[in-house]
Amino acid sequence: MDAEIQFFMTKKDEEEFLLYAKKIVDAIDKNPGIIDLKVGDTALLIFTPSSEEDNTLYAGKLEIRLGNSELPLKELEQAQKAFRQLRNWIKKHYFSRLAYHDKNKKNKLTPSRVHWLGKDAKKWKEEQPEQHHLKLSRTSWMEFDIGF
Repeated sequence: MDAEIQFFMTKKDEEEFLLYAKKIVDAIDKNPGIIDLKVGDTALLIFTPSSEEDNTLYAGKLEIRLGNSELPLKELEQAQKAFRQLRNWIKKHYFSRLAYHDKNKKNKLTPSRVHWLGKDAKKWKEEQPEQHHLKLSRTSWMEFDIGF
């Protein structure tokens, strides 16, 4: 199973998520820009936190990459279960009604149901909607807004 979920979260949202993740995974290894969530002896979920720069919050993601894995079946199942639990937590606690400005359709707001907005990130965006931006990445044209 290869899967990912993308989100926008502030540091406060990230801390809350990692507190929950500690209950689900066996170990959390923080590296610059990427956090490994270890399940069992060798299975990893990769958590890339959102980053903020110049009033722009860039999307983060949680991913599991097990397509060509030679892990024991028990660890594969544990990793898949952990990913589902973490993904479901995000879906339960985060806002899902985001829209992006579609440059191919004269900047029309187009619903996105695959990006999630943390509670604190939503508050951050609503405080100064014109100054605070949500972008997929530094090079992406996709900018999100709270919508629909």
